[in-house]
Amino acid sequence: MDKQGKQRIETIRGRWITLRIMAIELQSAAVALLGYVLWGIPGIWAGFAYMVIFGAYFLRKLPKTADVTVWLNQQFPELEDSAGIFLKDANAMNLLEQLQTAKISPRLQLLKLPLSFYKSIWNTLLFATIAIILCVIIQIRRGGTITRELSEAPHTMVEKVIPGIQRVAITITPPAYTGMPTRSQVSYHITAEDSAAVHWEIHTHAVPNNISLLFSDSTVLRMIPDSSGTTWQATKCITHTGFYQVKMDSVLSGFYQLQLIPDQPPLIKVTSPAPNTTIDFGRMPLVNIHAQLSDDYGLKFATIIATIASGSGEAVKFREQQFAFDQGLSIKPKQLNATRALNLAGLGMKPGDELYFHIAVTDTRQQQTLSDVYIVTLPDTTALFSLDGMVNAVNIKPEYFRSQRQIILETEALIHDKDSLGITRFNSKSNELGTDQKLLRLRYGKFLGEESESNVGDPRVEDHDHDHGDHEHHTDSPAFGDAAKILDEFTDKHDNAEDATFFDPEIKKQLKATLTEMWKAELQLRLYKPQEALPYEYKALRLLKDLQQKSRAFVPKTGTKTTPLKPEKRLTGEQDKISPAVMKQIKDYNDPDAVLRVAIAVLDGHVSPEQLTTGNNAIVLRQSLAKLTSAASREPGKYLAAMAALQRIVQGQSKNADPAIAQQGLWKLLTPAVIPQPAQQQPSQLKEFYFRNIKKTANP
Repeated sequence: MDKQGKQRIETIRGRWITLRIMAIELQSAAVALLGYVLWGIPGIWAGFAYMVIFGAYFLRKLPKTADVTVWLNQQFPELEDSAGIFLKDANAMNLLEQLQTAKISPRLQLLKLPLSFYKSIWNTLLFATIAIILCVIIQIRRGGTITRELSEAPHTMVEKVIPGIQRVAITITPPAYTGMPTRSQVSYHITAEDSAAVHWEIHTHAVPNNISLLFSDSTVLRMIPDSSGTTWQATKCITHTGFYQVKMDSVLSGFYQLQLIPDQPPLIKVTSPAPNTTIDFGRMPLVNIHAQLSDDYGLKFATIIATIASGSGEAVKFREQQFAFDQGLSIKPKQLNATRALNLAGLGMKPGDELYFHIAVTDTRQQQTLSDVYIVTLPDTTALFSLDGMVNAVNIKPEYFRSQRQIILETEALIHDKDSLGITRFNSKSNELGTDQKLLRLRYGKFLGEESESNVGDPRVEDHDHDHGDHEHHTDSPAFGDAAKILDEFTDKHDNAEDATFFDPEIKKQLKATLTEMWKAELQLRLYKPQEALPYEYKALRLLKDLQQKSRAFVPKTGTKTTPLKPEKRLTGEQDKISPAVMKQIKDYNDPDAVLRVAIAVLDGHVSPEQLTTGNNAIVLRQSLAKLTSAASREPGKYLAAMAALQRIVQGQSKNADPAIAQQGLWKLLTPAVIPQPAQQQPSQLKEFYFRNIKKTANP
């Protein structure tokens, strides 16, 4: 018998058995994980049963050495179906078998196992991957995490369970208005919707006297046993965030989080119209309302509440109406793009009336959100033609107001007489009105410091003229004999024409808008479209009417004389001249985080565990524990681990990692200090000049 050949065959057999055992273990773990996600703790027993059944089946049919030789003969033709002769005794071999053994023995030693030999382990890895993906999908659909063991963060609290408790089953029933299904879990940490009903079912090994739940708001919930005394149940409606403990007889469990998912009120985002909208004369009296409505659980009602104001002064009247959106809310959607068109004429609005509206949205929990108030105005053309307010101490060219009104009157007359004038006469009068509008625009352009009568208020040609001027400035060949160009090169010009006026930026902005409307009106008149020019003319008149109510402020250019500084007193730190009352306020200043800072220093590792529970250290830690407890009631997920660690330190039962965990929680409680930020404003030339000369003085 060839010992090396048989040893090689036994090595292949051992590897075969090892791969099969690994495959069974991985398959069992995948089944256990899938069962744990679906059914909780009983799923682990499913994986264990899988391992026992298939393990027993495999061990009953372990591959024998002869099976390995048969497999080798099938996979490797170079062995010439002679792998079995390595199992015979050398003395029992004939001459032909000895020669064949010597021939194929080197081939057997150099054999490389094919990939099909590892097929079982590859299939098992694929099965485990599919099981993990299924677990992730199931947990995402449930809205939870995968498993507590897989998703637990490094600083998450470990659930400390009372030894006498066998298992727990918690059922969370969200409120009906949420539309969320009932879910179950085996973890003590609870994350539930606001006003959800939580049902605890605790199974014990023995029969305790009583089991109760102790909550952070000092309430105690006693659990009710069944007839056997080993199953205890209790139900509570969760209305606020906090933490709780399980108490069995006199034994307390660890702290468990009680997170509350608040129900947010509906959100309203109005995209149109603008907060203040004016519908000028000649425009369609139509308001298109577009709003984006959303809620975390569903929208129930959405209405537009509109108030129409008519008249003025003591004769003003108000009418209120409600309108529904075009889109219905029968299915209670979580998001809705709501639209509604309001015809102001159909609402009975006349020129001079105003519409105030806001949107009211109610969710499935009857929480209501109101949007801002939006104003839509129909200007009164009669009031625009009124001469009231013309006499004013500060008037901006009031003699030209009548000209704009005259242009409007002539435009309306031209529209009225269109059929009787004929096309030629109509176009001629429209062009003449455009000329009058241009002259009026040029006169108002002087208020902005314009010194040229070309392109005043024309937004289309300003950039073109600028580019053209820039091109001429860079022309290489100067115009010979052009005196104006020669003067431009050697004389000073105005910095900005607008800066030469006395008007403030707001008045300048409105004047520019007025010139723009005049230019648009002129354009339509030149195109023989007086009907389309009329809205721009009315808007220009309304802007001018508003300008006459604005006053002009004059700021005297006088210097400010400050108290001279004494260089010998600067940066000396002397406080004898400070008022005693101010010094008393400084001394009486109380840092609210002083206790927390001292506690962090005590936990810094320079004090032994025995010294933490005695003297002033114990007092400081107890005061800090009270603050941590209050914070854990508000945000258990953030402070509960630190509170539990600090409580163990105060009770003298601390672990090695407790001081570091408690310090992290205390650091989070500290009020964040104000960090100095660099100045955002641009450095002035005076500052640069000052610092440049300081450097020269320091480094002569």
